[in-house]
Amino acid sequence: MRFTNLTRQNEIGANCYHLQVDDSGYLLDCGTHPKIEGNGGLPLLDFLADQPLQAVFVSHGHLDHLGALPLVMDDRPDARVYLTHASRLIADRALHNSASVMIRQRAELNLSEYPLFTHGQVDHLLEDIETVAFARTFEVAGADVTFYEAGHVQGAAGVWIEAGGCSIFYTGDTKFSDMKITRAGKFPDKQPDTMVIECTRGSMPSQPGSDWEEETERLSAAIQATFERGGSVLIPCFALGKMQEVLKVIHDLMREGHLAEQVIYISGLGRSYNEIYDDLSGVSPRVCPGFKLENNLELIVLDSKEALTMRLGRGRLMLVSSGMMTPRTMSHTMAQRMMPDERHSIFFVGYVDPDSPAGKVKAAGRGGRADMGGEAGEMDIRCRVESFDFTSHCNRERMIDYVSHARPRRVLLVHGETASLEWFQQELREKLPESSILIPPSGETLNLGD
Repeated sequence: MRFTNLTRQNEIGANCYHLQVDDSGYLLDCGTHPKIEGNGGLPLLDFLADQPLQAVFVSHGHLDHLGALPLVMDDRPDARVYLTHASRLIADRALHNSASVMIRQRAELNLSEYPLFTHGQVDHLLEDIETVAFARTFEVAGADVTFYEAGHVQGAAGVWIEAGGCSIFYTGDTKFSDMKITRAGKFPDKQPDTMVIECTRGSMPSQPGSDWEEETERLSAAIQATFERGGSVLIPCFALGKMQEVLKVIHDLMREGHLAEQVIYISGLGRSYNEIYDDLSGVSPRVCPGFKLENNLELIVLDSKEALTMRLGRGRLMLVSSGMMTPRTMSHTMAQRMMPDERHSIFFVGYVDPDSPAGKVKAAGRGGRADMGGEAGEMDIRCRVESFDFTSHCNRERMIDYVSHARPRRVLLVHGETASLEWFQQELREKLPESSILIPPSGETLNLGD
């Protein structure tokens, strides 16, 4: 069994890992980099040219895990793609939206290689995808494969593979506690030879409290305080997963009387994913079976013209993408309008890249200055800025507990910045002194058969 990290560098980037067992090859995810445009945002796909590839296992529907899939499958049409039903629905929307964005960016960013794939390629890919159920083992190319609930987002899975007398478990992105819609991951209680784990929160010590409960109380008080001083609230959100979970948080606060019933403004892509979540309400494992966002909340899609002209005053509540406030997005437009006014608030509800406009606003805080990128440039921040930890990733201590209990012979650390990877490596070496704890170098092949 051989493992090759095809992510261009050790970070939260274009996740993609090649696994070879005897003459069979498998891919674990095939994403694009969320910060890098063009071909530089792809995994090291040239590696696959002379490698076996019979199957691709997709852990979930975020683009950093599936965004390059049309390219791989166009080149290797005989390979098969496996994911859950929920992830297949999400992939349809995510990949078509990605193609549309790249077509627009070809002119905006003068990127001649865009689009990297077309709508036709996405349609062709979707015709051949095979959906699998959780906890049901299937056989492909000499391997017995089982998907397990991973939490994180609807349809997310950890992938257990047994082949050639060895076992490997890839966690994908993981959450071990219930959110508001998506329930906690349910991983197998058994020992793999090799475990590949995400390390997103390795540099973030867990705070005391009961996961999302204290953050919900803080968010409620902060929204009310903003409204009382006559301001509006902007929550930059990832359209998939984060928006739906935070909308359910706000729904519950309204139902319980902590916030007044009101209109919530959202972005169009967010509504698309709301509809998918609602379609899954009766068929996908979740905390609240049957609950539908579009039926239980008054949601209005904010278009680009309205974002420039709508009156900002008491009681406006906006959950719009992108979560990083990337230039030319709805959240970037609204932030520019709100930052000069001390009545308003910008609330972050999850991870933000430190180099993004959102990361710079978060770091500078009220009274500081932040480079918003694009034509906006540097701006003073007079509005309130606050962060709330509604993470959809497992905290680092809980991940350490899980890995320590499973006691794999070998642990491969991926999906994390350098500091996060190194923290996990140090902790696991202390907890599992007889196991190999490795950070797989980009582009290098590790022999897992020893």
